[in-house]
Amino acid sequence: MQFKFIIVSILILVICANHLIAQLDNTGFEQRIEKDSTLEDPFSFSIRALSFNKNNEYFNKIVKGYTLFGTRFIPSIGYQLHEQVNIQAGIFLQKDFGNNNLTYSIPYFSILYDWNNSQLIFGNYNGSIHHRMLEPLEDFERLLVDAPENGIQYLYNTERIFFDAWINWEKMIYQNSPFKEEVSGGLVSQYDIIKKNGNTTSLHYQFRGYHRAGQIDTVRGLPLVTRFNNAIGASYQKKYNSGFIKGHKWEGYFLHFIDDSFEYRLPYTEGHAYYLNGTLETKIGDFMLSYWHGDHFYSYKGGRLYQSYSTDPNSRFFEDERQLLILRVMNEFHIGESSTLLLRFEPYWDFKNQLFEFSHAIYFNIFKTIPIKKNN
Repeated sequence: MQFKFIIVSILILVICANHLIAQLDNTGFEQRIEKDSTLEDPFSFSIRALSFNKNNEYFNKIVKGYTLFGTRFIPSIGYQLHEQVNIQAGIFLQKDFGNNNLTYSIPYFSILYDWNNSQLIFGNYNGSIHHRMLEPLEDFERLLVDAPENGIQYLYNTERIFFDAWINWEKMIYQNSPFKEEVSGGLVSQYDIIKKNGNTTSLHYQFRGYHRAGQIDTVRGLPLVTRFNNAIGASYQKKYNSGFIKGHKWEGYFLHFIDDSFEYRLPYTEGHAYYLNGTLETKIGDFMLSYWHGDHFYSYKGGRLYQSYSTDPNSRFFEDERQLLILRVMNEFHIGESSTLLLRFEPYWDFKNQLFEFSHAIYFNIFKTIPIKKNN
């Protein structure tokens, strides 16, 4: 039965390839850290803001329904110390609606070193959706619920190559800390083997890891945890200069999970998955179709719907296999050069449980950098 589902899904994507584009496009949410001023006017002021309302109408045993509703805000001052070095300092604030207290109030700081086609960033870096990681490995909702990632990031970007490697130091421990340290990291790479006349054929590799350990803490009986994911795939994309259809792309991935911990806390230690995508990009919006077949699959902070193990911390429920068909209807409205309104509707069908559920969301993204010019 599972073989038939895979074959049918591949045939659907191949048949629709002349009209489809794939892998979720989150560029409308980006607020990249980059060089934003000159040595003549080295200071700048940046505003990063994201207001969101995402409602998940879920009633399954893997992930319960919930609503995310609030605003994230990062004002910062930038200083161009050198033509290749930029420093930014500010504060990250988040206010979840319905909560009178701030969810986050955290210093925001980054140092960027830029040379040739490379960037090295210390502190807060271009995390979350900026990695361009597959949603089963990197949950989109981390953009709405987690503090900005911080650690170190290396980026290499040319006409044909995109490479992003990072270490996210999530929890720091000191002598006699009552908890373990936690660190995660990953790697995303894309190589365009053919890029000509609006046609792009690419190879992809992605890696993600999570580690929880520590020697100087006071916690006893909590075992070391080390888990890894890998994904390999290929894609084809076509862009059009005119017409109702703006472009198409289709792609497929094989994903792998392995638990290399000292003691196993999950009900399985290894798994794999197939992820097939197709999206139609038109003048009235994008329509993306995804097929997911996961077998004992798990990823640390990966998309909740894709996990074989329940994301409810009070549950030990798991499904050996998850088979989902997901439709995403997406639209963006660019308001000036600095703000974007994004709308999304995402219904899906769970083959195994014969279950239809959906989520819907609205986002307002603002990213503006203003040079602070010297008075003449």
